[in-house]
Amino acid sequence: MYRLDDGRYIIGFDDGYQLGKTANFVFDNGIHRLGTTEPTLKENSLFYDGEYYKVGEGRAAITEDKVSDDDARFRTMAAMAMELRKEAVHNAEVVLAAGLPFSNYGRDRMKLIDYYTQQTDLDFTYEGDEYSVTVEKVIVCPQCYSAVASRLGNMKGDYLVVDIGSKTTDVVYVQNGLPIESRSITIEKAMVKWIKEIQGGMKVQTGKDIPEHEVMKAALKEDSNLPGAYVELIRGMLREKMHSLELELAERGYSMEYTNIIYVGGGALIARDYAGRYRNHTAYDCDLCANAKGYEFLARQIEGKKVP
Repeated sequence: MYRLDDGRYIIGFDDGYQLGKTANFVFDNGIHRLGTTEPTLKENSLFYDGEYYKVGEGRAAITEDKVSDDDARFRTMAAMAMELRKEAVHNAEVVLAAGLPFSNYGRDRMKLIDYYTQQTDLDFTYEGDEYSVTVEKVIVCPQCYSAVASRLGNMKGDYLVVDIGSKTTDVVYVQNGLPIESRSITIEKAMVKWIKEIQGGMKVQTGKDIPEHEVMKAALKEDSNLPGAYVELIRGMLREKMHSLELELAERGYSMEYTNIIYVGGGALIARDYAGRYRNHTAYDCDLCANAKGYEFLARQIEGKKVP
């Protein structure tokens, strides 16, 4: 979050299909409606317009878009509350900086702005604390590009920036610090689809239904209750997924052998541990909040604030 000279606050929010991310916080994207029943625990609880919700418990189902119901608004309220609470602020005018997949940006930008500007005055309670927020402006930024926006001036030569998300993988081609839109794409394959395929493969090979969170523990090399043989099977499948992604990028005309590659965001953790080729000219920016920080950087530029 950044406070502008006129008292408004810029808050960047990356509303992913698995995790919500601000510049400082990461939380699960699940929404559970409790109705008028007050929750037993205040953690992750949101009260808005006479109803209670749990925000940030589990993963929400993949949907075609995020503007067909109020769930994205609830996640955004929780995200704003987290950032405002960090600075002990409870009443604020906010410039909301959000994002869209790079290839969908032109098509869906106004839809997202319209969605957030339908309800700009938000009075709500999050985890027992009251907030009064006015969404004064909405700025929409392209994902992946945003994650490297602050360093574009230092990117000399050709770069392939790859953001493996939950639903899509964004690929932005950068040449001497300038994104080349005609060579930038969004691929409809990413972590949630890979996890489902791995779960299917494990069912075939072991006869067991492996929970999603256990697959992720194995993938991220965290402590797991799975047998060691199962963990190795999962990691082997992830290596195949990363190899398949690299092949697809090569088939789409990218010179993987000679182009600098930067993996950004949470997917960079997977690429770092499971991508097998091109390591001598590949970097891994594993900051899960990279896009949210980039949204704030771009919003500050748009609002006329020089960014160091």
